[in-house]
Amino acid sequence: MRSESRRLLLTCALLVWGTASAAPLVGPSVGNADALVAEGTKLYNKRKYAEASRVFLQATRANPSLLPAYLGLGRARMGAKETASACAAYRAWLKSAPDIQERPKAKGELELCERQLKAARKKKKKGPVPADMTARHVELKADFFEALEAGTLAGPAGAGEQLRTLVTADYLGVDLAEMGTRLSTASRASAEDVHQRALKGEALTTEQLRTGRELLDWAKDSGEAAPQAPAQGLFLEGLVALQGNDSKGAEGLFAKAASAAPGVTEYRVWRAAALQRAGDLRGALAVMEAELPEDPRTDLLRAAVAQRTSKEDGARELERLLFQRYAAPPSR
Repeated sequence: MRSESRRLLLTCALLVWGTASAAPLVGPSVGNADALVAEGTKLYNKRKYAEASRVFLQATRANPSLLPAYLGLGRARMGAKETASACAAYRAWLKSAPDIQERPKAKGELELCERQLKAARKKKKKGPVPADMTARHVELKADFFEALEAGTLAGPAGAGEQLRTLVTADYLGVDLAEMGTRLSTASRASAEDVHQRALKGEALTTEQLRTGRELLDWAKDSGEAAPQAPAQGLFLEGLVALQGNDSKGAEGLFAKAASAAPGVTEYRVWRAAALQRAGDLRGALAVMEAELPEDPRTDLLRAAVAQRTSKEDGARELERLLFQRYAAPPSR
C-alpha cells in the first residue's frame, strides 16, 4: 500500500515539477500572517465565510505557529459549510493551543463539527464527504523527513515536492514551521555550495546547475531566501545558457547578475567570457576595461585583441605586460 502511494505521489510530482513560478509554501514569502489574520477576521465578521477561510488558510502557511489563524480558519470553514476541513482546523488549534479561556468554547465547536461530519458521512447528503486524511498526512510527513535526511531536496521525489504535496493535501499544524525551516536552511546551504563551485570555474553539469537554481527557489518557498539569491539564480541560469551554446542569452543573464550583486567580480568576468564565446572579443574587452580595468585578465584579453589586429600590435602589448605592467622587482 505504501509503495503504491509512493508511486502515485511520484507521478503527480512529475506532472507539476518544473512548472514556473510555483506558489510559496510556508514562511514569509506566503505573506504577512498577522495582516492576513486581521483581514480574515474582517471578512468573517461580514459573513464572507469562503473568502475568510481562504485568507485564514494563507495565514497558517505564512506563519504555522500563529495559533489564532487556525481557530479563525475552523470557524470560517464552519460558516462556509466545509465541515470536514473545519474539524481539521479545530483539531490543529486544540492540539497546540494552551489551556486558555477560549479552549472550552473551541472544544465545544469541534464536538459540534464532528457530530455534523458524522451525520453527513452516515447520510451522504449533498454529494460525497471528504475522506479522513490523517493517515495520508502521516505518510507524507514520513516521506518528507526521509527525503530530507537523505539530502534529496530537489527533483520530483525530493523533500520540496513532498512538502508541496503535504500542503496541497490540506495539512494543518504548527510543525509545518519546523519542516519549512529545515528545508529552507538545507536548500540555501546546498545552493550556495553549487554557486561557489560554479563561481570558481568548476566544470558542473547542466543538471547540477539547474538543481542549484531549483534549490534557491525551494529556500525561498519554504522559508527565507538568501540575500543574494536573485543574482545567484541569474548566474546559474547564465551558465546553463552558455552550456547550451546560447552565448547571447548567457551574456544578458550575467549582466543582470552583475547588476543585482555589484560586489561579485566574477559575474562581470563571465559576462565577458560569454561575449568572447560569441566571437565578440572586442566587446568582451570593453566590458573588462570598463568594469575591471586593473584585473590581470583584462590585460591578457587586451593582448589577445591586439594579436588579432596585427602581430606587431600583439608583440607590443605582450612586451608592455611583461616588462612594464608586471616588471620584476629590482634586485637588492
